[in-house]
Amino acid sequence: MKKTRTFIYAGIAALALGACTNDAPDSALSVKTDGAPCKAGVPVVFKIDGNADNIVFYSGEPGHEYSLRDRRFADNDLVVDFVSYTDQSTGVHDNFQILVSCDFNGIYDSENVAAATWIDVTDKFSLPETTGQNTPSGQVSLKDYAGADNDDLVYIAFRYFDKDGTPVKNRWVVRSIDIVKVSPEGGRFNLADIKSAGWQNVVMSGAANWTLPGSQLLAAGNTASSDKDLWAVSAGFNIHTSEPSTGIVLKNIATNLNEYQYTYTEAGEYEAVFASSSVWYNSENSSTTTIKVTVTE
Repeated sequence: MKKTRTFIYAGIAALALGACTNDAPDSALSVKTDGAPCKAGVPVVFKIDGNADNIVFYSGEPGHEYSLRDRRFADNDLVVDFVSYTDQSTGVHDNFQILVSCDFNGIYDSENVAAATWIDVTDKFSLPETTGQNTPSGQVSLKDYAGADNDDLVYIAFRYFDKDGTPVKNRWVVRSIDIVKVSPEGGRFNLADIKSAGWQNVVMSGAANWTLPGSQLLAAGNTASSDKDLWAVSAGFNIHTSEPSTGIVLKNIATNLNEYQYTYTEAGEYEAVFASSSVWYNSENSSTTTIKVTVTE
């Protein structure tokens, strides 16, 4: 009886030892397209062969590039685009400006706004030449006016002023604005619109204000002869931060995958990456499989 127990214990120990020496399955994949021409709007069929437990797919499009999955800062651009409008019977007056600053301290009062360095970029935008017209400004890059440090913020201001006390100046309205960060690869990320840009009134002189209801910005001309200098100043925007590229989880240990279809919407050259891994309690390994994809119209 003792011998029987000994053999049983030895068998259990051997099984346990064998279980502990099992390694995670090989994560390497073989991936091929089905050979059909790759066209924009038509699914690309990827044939997948391998035993990896986990697979994540990076298409290679902006925002989905494997090589940029850990990037936190980049040499991004800042693009601003707005629509403005002016009216009043006396015509268009030169009393509206667009300014930017990267050293404003974020304290919205006349003293601190005046202490900051503001650069006049008005001439880079298209503005109404006659009254009663909604005028698109065009997309303008403000990258050259952003600070070089990763934590620098860019502030945008609309300035309305009556500089000579002349009555009945024209009314200026900013109908809409889009503030967009553009990555070096061309990915576009909306930072703010007219409602979310954090506008605040700063009265440099006079007694009036911009009207900031949320749907538009308005500075109204009137018959008052006193000079006024009114600013609507945005929140600060950090254009240096980078949103890490993301992938699509295709498989985990509980699923099987032999084929995957993905549709590219634009023609171009893409580097699709299948990042695969197998992670067990006693071992792990990972692999990447790269496929060059040429997409035509």
